[in-house]
Amino acid sequence: MARLSAADRRAQLLAVAREEFLRSGADGTRIRDIADRAGVNVALIYRHFDSKEELFEAAIVEPLDELASRLLAEATGLAIGDVGVTEYTYAYYQSVLRVFSETIELFGTMLFGDRETGRTFYTERIVPFIDATAATVGSNLAAWEHRPFDPAITTPMFVGMCWGAAMDAHFRGIELDVDATARIICEITFHGLGTAEAFPGRR
Repeated sequence: MARLSAADRRAQLLAVAREEFLRSGADGTRIRDIADRAGVNVALIYRHFDSKEELFEAAIVEPLDELASRLLAEATGLAIGDVGVTEYTYAYYQSVLRVFSETIELFGTMLFGDRETGRTFYTERIVPFIDATAATVGSNLAAWEHRPFDPAITTPMFVGMCWGAAMDAHFRGIELDVDATARIICEITFHGLGTAEAFPGRR
């Protein structure tokens, strides 16, 4: 059997470690468990990572950091005026649903595995994304007719819908229909917050 390069071995160890951390959490996972699943000895793991904490950082935290940055870019990277408020909102929900559905286990491990770790990750990574979204909504309130509302309150609610839809699909073992779900949440957004004049068919 051909020996793996250092880069390939590191990638293999990260993949195995990620599975173990997702299954048992950071506290419940041992380096020995990861070594056994990877078919290597413990010493080899320590050639690539100094500690279990460093391995957790590389396997779980760093990918989530990249995803949180991606979410933040989605919240700030497109001007509503370029596409229209409805189209922008639909595309935004698609992006958020896609990220959540692809990474629900990673987010769950990070947010709920350890209380302080989860709080830190949420305040440093998720809150900036939610706040940036709320700021975008607030700066474009004149783009559509709506009832008075506070984006700081409604934004976490609608992000929560995306999270809930992704979580439900994950635990049911079904594929999330991102486009259809985004369309429904978009309709809830505009029909729920819009004025009767803007949506005359609404009762």
